[in-house]
Amino acid sequence: RARAPAALRPPPRVAMQRLALRRAVSAVARRAMATSSQVAGGKSIDAALQEISQRGFTVARLGASASARDMEEVALRLMRIDKDGAGGYNGMGGVRRRFIDGSSFVDSAAGAPCEVTIQFHHEMAYATSFPRYVTFAMIRQAAQDGTTTLADSVQVQQRMSKPLLDKFRELGVQYTRFLHDEAESGAPDFYTSWQGAFLTDSLEDAMRAGNNPETFSVLTRHDARRLRHTLWCPVFVQHPDHGELYFSSVLNRHASWLDGHPYWDSVPYAERPYQCHWGDGAEFSAEELQEIRDVHEQCTVFLRLMPGDVLVVNLRVAHGRTPYRGSRLLGLLLSDMVPRAPCRPPEAFTRLAAA
Repeated sequence: RARAPAALRPPPRVAMQRLALRRAVSAVARRAMATSSQVAGGKSIDAALQEISQRGFTVARLGASASARDMEEVALRLMRIDKDGAGGYNGMGGVRRRFIDGSSFVDSAAGAPCEVTIQFHHEMAYATSFPRYVTFAMIRQAAQDGTTTLADSVQVQQRMSKPLLDKFRELGVQYTRFLHDEAESGAPDFYTSWQGAFLTDSLEDAMRAGNNPETFSVLTRHDARRLRHTLWCPVFVQHPDHGELYFSSVLNRHASWLDGHPYWDSVPYAERPYQCHWGDGAEFSAEELQEIRDVHEQCTVFLRLMPGDVLVVNLRVAHGRTPYRGSRLLGLLLSDMVPRAPCRPPEAFTRLAAA
């Protein structure tokens, strides 16, 4: 092909800039094509989805330069939803959480003191609907510890004794929490507010929402400063592959999870922000709690997530966290929600709700 006259050719410096720009655009296009089929380190989307199907979780390692939005894009693909299909946490979970860097991730540390272990639990196991998948995105890892822990509930249930399983099937669990007024957020015993729990500034509306026989929810005045919110829930869900599956927040909602905390350690269990009981209102025995802890510990997987890591878990896997020191930021994103199957609480709870 004939060359352009010298007068029409760009100066060498401009030509080099154009060449660099074309190469940069090509590199972006190649990365976009790779992202469409790969999540990180050569792992394909299909391989990651297969890991979730086979063991209940996968980790995509995007690298420390990945932004929260980069991680969100991968999370949505692995949870098989678009952005509009993600579940909302605020107003449904135990505390109100802030969003991270313009993404849909919320701060997982809200309501979780760094000094104590987050016990094994399934996300929102106390609610009438719960997420099909949960994603965690490591934005900033702590200087010391902060290890993520996972437990396969299929294995947990296999190790749990028949008497304990039968008792869970018969009674289910009551989850209780105390709710302050937001005006007391600076008080040492403040944990969460009824405004944050029900997303309203009207106490009348909160009481109406918190007293719902269809969701087995009871909200009463505990004392001059606090409301007492009690929910009854079964402890099993039907998994599409594994059938009946242990699915609970017993360890994370039992008051003992705050043992060792600088303030709460000296407070009686009955006055701590969270507590749970058997569905008939009876206390868990020390032996029962120890068995639940032991079978989870026998199934524990430890994951030291690093910045840019995206962890996706499904209903099969319970999660927790070891204590840590230093600044740590872990994003939490829920998938679409699964409604709980029809169920019925024991008569003891029905009487409580009717009182």
